[in-house]
Amino acid sequence: MTLPQAPRPAATIVVVRDAPAGLEVLLLRRAEKGDHNSGAWVFPGGLLDAGDRRCHGACTGLDDAKASVLLGLAEGGLDYYVAAIRESFEEAGILFAVDQRGQPIDTLVDSGTPLAALREPLHRGDVAFADVCRDFGLRLAADQLFYIAHWVTPPGRAKRFDTRFFLAVLPQGQTSSHDALETVDHVWLRPAEALSSENSRRLMTPTRSVIASIGRFERTQALLAWARSPREVVTVAPRLGRDGSGVRPVQPHEPAWAELGFVDPHGQGTAWCELRPGEQAPLAPGVLRVTAPQGANSYLVGTGDGWTVIDPGPADASHLAALAAAAPGGIRAILCTAAAPSAGAQALHERTGAPVQRPAAGDSIAVAGAHTLRVLAPAGAADRRMFLLLEQKILFTGGIAEVDALPAAHPGVEWFAPAEGFLRPAPRAATATPAP
Repeated sequence: MTLPQAPRPAATIVVVRDAPAGLEVLLLRRAEKGDHNSGAWVFPGGLLDAGDRRCHGACTGLDDAKASVLLGLAEGGLDYYVAAIRESFEEAGILFAVDQRGQPIDTLVDSGTPLAALREPLHRGDVAFADVCRDFGLRLAADQLFYIAHWVTPPGRAKRFDTRFFLAVLPQGQTSSHDALETVDHVWLRPAEALSSENSRRLMTPTRSVIASIGRFERTQALLAWARSPREVVTVAPRLGRDGSGVRPVQPHEPAWAELGFVDPHGQGTAWCELRPGEQAPLAPGVLRVTAPQGANSYLVGTGDGWTVIDPGPADASHLAALAAAAPGGIRAILCTAAAPSAGAQALHERTGAPVQRPAAGDSIAVAGAHTLRVLAPAGAADRRMFLLLEQKILFTGGIAEVDALPAAHPGVEWFAPAEGFLRPAPRAATATPAP
């Protein structure tokens, strides 16, 4: 198995302007390069460069210490601001800088022509941005950029980026033009236009999300007031999951996000991000989930030599057939979290001959494949049962509400396998969730 590559630090800049119809945002179309970003419409941006640190002395209104605090870094925060300014100039021809008198750079007059001619040499690495700042007496306007978002590309992508997003208003005396190298087209759009179903331009998930966050503002003045206000920028680290349309990024607010980190930590795109009735969903070695058409989850624990079914669910013929198909070594035992066995438990017993066991709280049940289930009773519900798989630290429960009363005497619980929905991390184990 190939481990995911570490994300590379990158910066991008959301350039906005006021237009007669309201706020507009600049989008560039990426050139075709055979990766998942090819052909997408994005903001100007790219990787940090080793030479960006040489530009610290050319920045105005912000030093590395303050920039690093804003970005939650120990050091090097100003590199991201410099990279965003440099990439904006290379890709879109927009330069956030002032001259030695503090006047904005005007690229629309003759004096701006020599600067514009350096875009391609900068992209090729033939000249250094620090040298351009020195030769033209530029002061990079880092204080005109405002940090608004942080996204990390999911594991499993061929190219991964740890990207900081900045917001800035188009400077007076400047216009946009794509570079015909990294980008092949550009457009200014109202946020509502960009997000409309009628817009056929392909937007990546982070681009769409950031546009949605600024789309509630009609003018740059209100948007800048929001961007300047103190607030926490939360890191968004999607994970890859499968649904009926293919593999897609799943965001942290979606129900399947935590489970994907447990089941598919390396981002192979093999795990479902939706419940698929009748299909086997491997959760851990020796643990499967099969969801009934009615939405209830059944779990199988064991190995090819035999399986124990937890909560067979309804007496639905297709669901019982799916359970039998998921257990080629045969179903050897049936457990229920409810006090009375379900109709599905009785039907599965009649179909397989497996006994419906009724263990007491505190019992340990040996399961094929060297698995052990510890029987727990929810506080205040002595007639109900929960089953803790000791080896995987997964607690099978009929309802998440029961977990709230779980005594602290059972610290081995790291994941909840509920009767409905996806695996959920135990609160005390949240910091141990596999990192994206």
